[in-house]
Amino acid sequence: MSNDGGPPREPAADLRLRTVRALRGPSLWATHPVVACDVEAGGVLVRQPPASVPGMEDGLAASLPALAASSIDDRASTPAAWAELVGRVAAALQTLAGSPVTFVAVMVGQGDDAPQLAVGYAEEDAGIESLYAAAELVTRCANGEPVDAGRAVEAVRGAYLRAHPEPTAWLLMEAARQRGIPVRRFEDDPVIQLGLGRTLRRLDGAMTDFTSVIAADIISHKDRTRRVLARHGLPVPRGGVAERLEDALEMAEDLGYPVRVKPLDAHDGRGISGRLDTPEAVRVAWRAAHAEHSRVVVEPFVDGRDHRVLVVNGRVVAVAERVPAHIVGDGARTIRELAGEANRDPRRNPHDPAAPRVPLPLDEATARYLERCGHTLDSVPAAGERVQLRGAGNISTGGTSIDRTDDLHPRNAALCVLAAGAVGLDVAGIDVLTSDISVPFDQNGAAIIEVNARPGLRMHADPDQGAPRDAAGAILDMLYPPGAPTTIP
Repeated sequence: MSNDGGPPREPAADLRLRTVRALRGPSLWATHPVVACDVEAGGVLVRQPPASVPGMEDGLAASLPALAASSIDDRASTPAAWAELVGRVAAALQTLAGSPVTFVAVMVGQGDDAPQLAVGYAEEDAGIESLYAAAELVTRCANGEPVDAGRAVEAVRGAYLRAHPEPTAWLLMEAARQRGIPVRRFEDDPVIQLGLGRTLRRLDGAMTDFTSVIAADIISHKDRTRRVLARHGLPVPRGGVAERLEDALEMAEDLGYPVRVKPLDAHDGRGISGRLDTPEAVRVAWRAAHAEHSRVVVEPFVDGRDHRVLVVNGRVVAVAERVPAHIVGDGARTIRELAGEANRDPRRNPHDPAAPRVPLPLDEATARYLERCGHTLDSVPAAGERVQLRGAGNISTGGTSIDRTDDLHPRNAALCVLAAGAVGLDVAGIDVLTSDISVPFDQNGAAIIEVNARPGLRMHADPDQGAPRDAAGAILDMLYPPGAPTTIP
């Protein structure tokens, strides 16, 4: 077509991706997962390699500083050069989105076949999104159009965050990759697959496919767990189960205050109260516990610091003291303001799956807890005054952790291993209340208050104080002992 009788207009630059697919296992490209596609260059791009397009290099460098200028290769054939450039841009987008990628490879087509491109990925959806975003960016830049790399990065980051697994699963996946164990996971399925063929193993968080179904059933019933542990002579608090508030109040009177209540079956500390000293406090705490489960455990409140002992394959591998979510007053700002400032810490970023902490809670449950302690969210604590926001030290509700692995008394370690064996768990998180984990339990009134089949690993891998522990590695060593095959030869 002519333009006002002038010379024919050059066809616009055009890049198209064909047969985009995710290769989740070993392939001709690599032993690790990649996204692959055919890259078809059309318009002026058929004759011009990237380096000869005016402003191409400067435009990409300005919009994507992570993209090295040397990525534009003028020595390769024109179609292959465009495919490689799309791959480099896709890798740069994933890196800027928080998922570093370095693998990019191009296979030149035969005859008129389009070159094939492969780019590595950590999350499949983010890898695919990065390819389409990269093709659009390169096309716009080749046409001299405005390029919004920031929006492309946000699109890739959104796909990455939506697909990113919870922290424990991520730690296990990273530990597996470091050991060269194939890893596969699907966005709509929490189960991780490790290994290939006859070496395949499955994990749901820290729960393995070795975990006994009966053991998981036992620990899902907190009162049943208490009775099993008591039969083995382990230190557990007395208690009972109530289906009505009136029964819970009667049990509290029989046991003697202070008490605590918790749902018969719940996770992440939901519905578990702190110390309750009065019937009115039990009434308030009952609502939260009963909302999680129709049956509620009532037991004496055991004073002491909250510890999580991780037992893997009959061995204690890590111990963490869990510190409840709290703020420290400065005499000028309210609790709400102090918590808000703490939540601006990048380590508490709720949108970053790798963040080692979660935001301090400023919800109704926090308000109720503060009210029992004589505060409100708008109270101004004195300088240096420490104010707890929750009664329990769960990491999932803003708590922090201190590594205590080296402090654990050998007799206490043996009792925690016995507790895991009593319920039949291969991986167990034993929750212990004790004033000092280095003192034998029978000498300071310590008590085992809970056993978990899917213990979180973040508190051990990235404690706020003390040495990190390779809890994920201990689980993988159980699944794949040294020298054991992990894939198909």
